[in-house]
Amino acid sequence: MAGEQWRVWAARIAVVVAAVVVFVALSKLWTFANQDDPAVVEQGSISRLATAACARMRESAVASSVATTAPVPRRVGAINAQNDAVVELVTTMQTLGSARLEADQPASQWLEDWQRLVVARDAYARSLASGKPKPLQLPTIDGRPLVERLNNVGLNCRVPLVLLAP
Repeated sequence: MAGEQWRVWAARIAVVVAAVVVFVALSKLWTFANQDDPAVVEQGSISRLATAACARMRESAVASSVATTAPVPRRVGAINAQNDAVVELVTTMQTLGSARLEADQPASQWLEDWQRLVVARDAYARSLASGKPKPLQLPTIDGRPLVERLNNVGLNCRVPLVLLAP
């Protein structure tokens, strides 16, 4: 009988240990599934609005583009019009409210990066207008180039090439 009782207790212990292991594994999976990825925008409302706003921005940017051989005032005007399209994108996204944007970590940083692009392009436009053009200088943030940060947040909103070659 002692051998049989031992097997019953061993079976009970094995069942309890298996249940604990399954519980721990499921709780870890649940935590992982509900954790915000700090590198990717995941909220559907942000993604949908960004997709629509980016499409409008791309259309405006392309429509405003001029050849690099165009007269300087016309080039500066095109750069300003393209910057206005980016500002419109940022303004549209901000209608979601800061609480919602900050709830999905990279969303607010993404908008700040678009504003950084506008600042860099504006500096280039001013240097062009002054007759002393300096190359477009895009910043690097936390060791990552600005364009990489803008393009890699999981949104369907890549920086149009016309914004990078004013």
